[in-house]
Amino acid sequence: MKSALVLGLALMIAAPVVHIPTPADAQVLVGGARRSAPRPRPRLSEAEQDRLESAEDEMVALDEKLADLEAANEASGGLTEAQRAEWQNHTARRQEAQATVERLRAKRNG
Repeated sequence: MKSALVLGLALMIAAPVVHIPTPADAQVLVGGARRSAPRPRPRLSEAEQDRLESAEDEMVALDEKLADLEAANEASGGLTEAQRAEWQNHTARRQEAQATVERLRAKRNG
């Protein structure tokens, strides 16, 4: 009896672990049962591409104008009323151009 118990214990220890996968395991292994094909990225129309490029160019030009105003501010110790109004105008236009660029890039990148 004792030898049968020892033999049974030895067989349990030596036996490999058997795992039967469930349907949930199978879905995890293959990435899910309802995986769809990747969506193609939406392309920009020619008009949108032109608008993106012009908005990017406008941002560069406005950055240069803002840098010039910043240099004038540092050189003279302050801006005149006209320069402040110009600063505000350039800043508002740059924010609009930035929003356009971000929106069109987001559309292009999906």
